[in-house]
Amino acid sequence: MRVAANGIEINATVAGAGPAILLLHGFPHTWQVWSAVIPELARTRRVIAPDLRGLGGTTRASGGYDAGTLAEDARALLDALDVPAAEVVALDLGVPPAVLLALRHPERVSRLVVMEAVLGGAEGFTPPWWFGFHHVPGLAENVLIGHEGEYLDFFLRAGTFDGSGVPSDIRDAFVTAYTGRETCAAPSRTIAR
Repeated sequence: MRVAANGIEINATVAGAGPAILLLHGFPHTWQVWSAVIPELARTRRVIAPDLRGLGGTTRASGGYDAGTLAEDARALLDALDVPAAEVVALDLGVPPAVLLALRHPERVSRLVVMEAVLGGAEGFTPPWWFGFHHVPGLAENVLIGHEGEYLDFFLRAGTFDGSGVPSDIRDAFVTAYTGRETCAAPSRTIAR
């Protein structure tokens, strides 16, 4: 479903009934990173799994890719779905907006689970190489066009226990979401601010 929230259209999968759980994906993912767990969670929860701003089926806005705006996207999505509070689970680059949502609107987050992430600005934090790669205007857009799949496969294999990657249908959905000039710069735009 597409939901109007915070000035954009957010693509979200919503399943089940019960207490709400909001699942925020990271890079290089879409809501589909959660597809294997959604059916199980939906047995006892109302699962809300959106595509983050600019990814998958969500609006590719001209701005607003900082963690604060992404947190407001999540809050506005909960408002639009009439959800007063939710458990929030976040992965990778979904973590900074999840943490800000919890800090800025603690009444909206009944439990927070974060994984596989670093919060920029921490003492001793050195960003990985791809942060800089995506931060140089035009570089990723020019280098990756036509090679998005090979680039994403590096992350999808390195991010799995045995290096096998993710199922091919999920991999293909991620590649589709990150294909094209307008999506190649998206990862660096989500750095916490």
